[in-house]
Amino acid sequence: MDVTPWDEGLLSEERLRKTLRLFLILGVLARAVRYFLRFPLWEDECFLAFNYIGRGYTDLLDPLQAHQVAPVLYLWAQLTVVKLFGFNELALRLLAFSCGLASLFLFRNLAGRLLRGTSLLIAVALFSVAYPCLRYAAEAKPYGVDLLVSLVLMTLAVSWWQQPRRTRSLWVLTALLPLALGVSYTAVFVAGGISLVVAYTLWCSGDRRGWWAWIAFNVVLCGSFAALVLLAANQSAAELDWMRAYWHKAFPPVTRPLALLWWVVEVHSGKMLGYPVGGAVGTGSLAFLCIVAAIVILVRRKQWKLFLLALVPMALHLVAAALQRYPYGMHAKLTFYLAPVYCVLIGLGGTAILCRLGSVRGGTRGRAIVLLFALLGVYALVGSGSIARDLWHPHKTKSDLRARAFAQWFWFNAQFEGEVVCLKSDLGLSFAEGEDTELSWLYTYLCNQRIYSPRHARGEPPRLDRVSRTRPVRFVHYQAGRFQHDRDALARWLEEKKARYELVGRERYAFPRYWKGEKTLEVVDHLDVYTFTAK
Repeated sequence: MDVTPWDEGLLSEERLRKTLRLFLILGVLARAVRYFLRFPLWEDECFLAFNYIGRGYTDLLDPLQAHQVAPVLYLWAQLTVVKLFGFNELALRLLAFSCGLASLFLFRNLAGRLLRGTSLLIAVALFSVAYPCLRYAAEAKPYGVDLLVSLVLMTLAVSWWQQPRRTRSLWVLTALLPLALGVSYTAVFVAGGISLVVAYTLWCSGDRRGWWAWIAFNVVLCGSFAALVLLAANQSAAELDWMRAYWHKAFPPVTRPLALLWWVVEVHSGKMLGYPVGGAVGTGSLAFLCIVAAIVILVRRKQWKLFLLALVPMALHLVAAALQRYPYGMHAKLTFYLAPVYCVLIGLGGTAILCRLGSVRGGTRGRAIVLLFALLGVYALVGSGSIARDLWHPHKTKSDLRARAFAQWFWFNAQFEGEVVCLKSDLGLSFAEGEDTELSWLYTYLCNQRIYSPRHARGEPPRLDRVSRTRPVRFVHYQAGRFQHDRDALARWLEEKKARYELVGRERYAFPRYWKGEKTLEVVDHLDVYTFTAK
């Protein structure tokens, strides 16, 4: 891409390379620290991770529990990792971490093909330290895979348009499409944008040889998408209505013009564009301003390829949201696959704004350099601050930390004091309607149990034949506070056990769940432990 004369002279090539290297190192370090600190699983991770317990590969084609929907190949990849390395925090996040590291260096390659000078530096620095990029590199959800798939497809597309007579990149793109769509739903938006970019490039160049590759690309894209729809039919049919209700704020109100206008402003100034620090409404305003400036630059310079590659996936995503098939905005994770686009555009637009600010009122190049280093200082502070925050608070919430600490204490020690049986995971008993399907912290309890109970981790059943007068059995009943429990059914179950065993004790543990900051109490769950000995 062309760059402004000011951009070319702000930093020397040597200083540019050193600064880029420092931010890449900071990005690797921030991702590694967060991953190896082994944060306790939080509820959103547990909702999906629970589905790897006791399921095989074909079982993951069925509707998932806890209102979860995820690409089939992604689920299979996660299940494979769990089978190889066990069900634990590091294994569940290994795929995301690997994708996060690969994405960092792949973005450096992609940005280097599109930008140079200050624009390149701002883009790479932002991508290295932005909170969404750090967070989803250590979270057991598909968003990190979405990012890597998006980067691979975009990099191959840019590689081709820089040498359009070499169609190998197009054929590689075509071959990768089934895998890409199988592990990432959002890959279809990126692929749609690439298709339009390729068609525009071929039309302008008059090269007929590339059209065969483009036709093959679209045939494979349509076929892969159709296969994906069929594979995900059970999941989507089971959860579509629930998802529409849950994500209603992430669908544009197309029938109400004034509400639609405010929706657009709210979405594009909030969490979706919260780079580098994330946040709520207003925190993405500066990023949005830089992106608008970049779009103006692309139009003025007639850089239509990058314009289409950046905006067509957004447009396709918006169409899907208008049809209420895939939510848009309201949270960074929903458009995280567009992080490379955001960072490239912010780098381009941010450089133009810096240079303009540096030149006002007779300013010199030195003022622009000062502003640049001030911005880089902010980015470095965000990255180092993220590391310090994670070291000081290695958890998402204190409630998650307390839930894991209890599991580490209870399940390990309990095995030395007799048999311990979980009513839910061992006996399949539930005394609350909706407990098996609706969202609650029951899934956090069950995932922590799977990790920190030696017997559950081994997948062994309880040994009730070993219960005696000296070796008791403890039945553990977790009660999610948000559900109405059938006390009569529980009482009948207790009477059945009393007919066989002697009840010698009962304990109750409270599990208060607070929202972030420990200021708002969400709910109090309870764990009841009934101790029996043989009669």
